[in-house]
Amino acid sequence: MNCLADLRMFSEIARSQSMASAANRLGMAPATISGRLKALEDHYGMALVRRTTRSLLLTDEGRLLLERAEPVLSGFADLEREMGGRRHAVEGGLVLSCATDIGRGHVLPLVHAFARTHPHVKFSLRYDPPGSLNEIHFDAALRAGPVKDSGLTIRKLFTMETVTAAAPSYLAERGIPTSPEALEDHDCLRLEGSMIGGDVWTFEAGAQRNIAVGGRFRVSDSETLKTLALQGLGALRTARADIESELRSGRLVPILAPFEPAAARVSLISDTRRRLPARTAAFIDFALQHFAGGGDQTHKRWRQTAA
Repeated sequence: MNCLADLRMFSEIARSQSMASAANRLGMAPATISGRLKALEDHYGMALVRRTTRSLLLTDEGRLLLERAEPVLSGFADLEREMGGRRHAVEGGLVLSCATDIGRGHVLPLVHAFARTHPHVKFSLRYDPPGSLNEIHFDAALRAGPVKDSGLTIRKLFTMETVTAAAPSYLAERGIPTSPEALEDHDCLRLEGSMIGGDVWTFEAGAQRNIAVGGRFRVSDSETLKTLALQGLGALRTARADIESELRSGRLVPILAPFEPAAARVSLISDTRRRLPARTAAFIDFALQHFAGGGDQTHKRWRQTAA
């Protein structure tokens, strides 16, 4: 028994007061209507209609069923319209998960531009530590490096340069490191949950070097990390886009440039497109176009490599 379909059928019978009329309106054979009405009466164990020579009349139980069924059918119709509208309307909440390593300088101009274009979308923007995407809720996610989660659609978005830097005041006091190993004698500002600026910093120069770094400060926010570096309290490692203006002004100085690894691939991740609400599909298309066009013109160092 299909309860909702049978309630619709019963409602049509009650309005038509005729099996033939109800069958015609529903596009069903009269015999099918009759059989399903009998099954509905068998389900409830009581007669719902009384047949006369000219029409069908509802029993007391039939009138009760119709009275209770109509709000259910009306509510379901409203739900169908609302869900159908959401397939096409770019509105509602969008949860964007960014890896801790992804530069704010990359993400925020993208979000700002999309939000300006789609005013009915509400954002929940999270910076998440490394881990399986299958363990968190998100509509779209940005991750740097290889992504191993299966069952997800992965699109190459852009590449992200990293940089190791410190304030001139810090370097004047502590000296300029000439090799990654020299960082072991320096105060390194570490970002919790970061794979490029956490407790181990990876460099490349012929061979990969993983340097366990230490220092007095370990923080969970990249802006705090940058502030500490500007105050001369240590060296930091971060996305170049996040400190581009500080590098240009000389308030932070790049160090160990010959040892920096190649730019990391940043991917945009989502469920398969056929299951996406309109707001998520629109964000993905916008992000691909945003970086294909060079993104925000104040961040010309972004190197788009969209597949």
